[in-house]
Amino acid sequence: MKVIKRVIKHPLFIILLFSGIVISGEQMGGFYLLYILLGLPHFVIHSILGIIGIVCLLYSYYNKKEKIYFLHIIGACFMILSLIYFFLQTEGSYNYNTFHEILPLATLTVFGGCLVLFIYHNAFLLIQHSNKKNKNFIS
Repeated sequence: MKVIKRVIKHPLFIILLFSGIVISGEQMGGFYLLYILLGLPHFVIHSILGIIGIVCLLYSYYNKKEKIYFLHIIGACFMILSLIYFFLQTEGSYNYNTFHEILPLATLTVFGGCLVLFIYHNAFLLIQHSNKKNKNFIS
C-alpha cells in the first residue's frame, strides 16, 4: 500500500497520467500529449498551459536543493486549466466523445482522482513546511 501511495504522489506519474489521457474525437483520437504537441506550433492556449504544468513538475522534481511543494501545486493547476481550455474551446465539441466512451472517461477519471490526491498531499506538506519555518523563525 505504501508503494501505491508513493507512486500516486510522484510528479513523474502525474505527468505520465496527464500525457496519457485518451481523447476521443469525431474523426481522430489519441493521447492528450499528441494534442498538446500539435497545438504548440500554433500557440494554442491549452498546449501552452499543459507544457507549463509539465515543466513546473519536472523542475520541482529535478531541483534537488529543496522541495518546492508550491510549484507542484501550480503545475497541477496548469494541467487542470489546460484540460478545461481544451474542452471549452470553440471547436471543443469535436472532442466531446471523450465523455461518452469508457476508456477516455476512465483515463480522465483516474487522472482527476490522482491529481486531487497529489494536490492534497503537496498542500499538506507545504503547510507543514511553512509551520516548521515559522517555529524556527520565532525561536
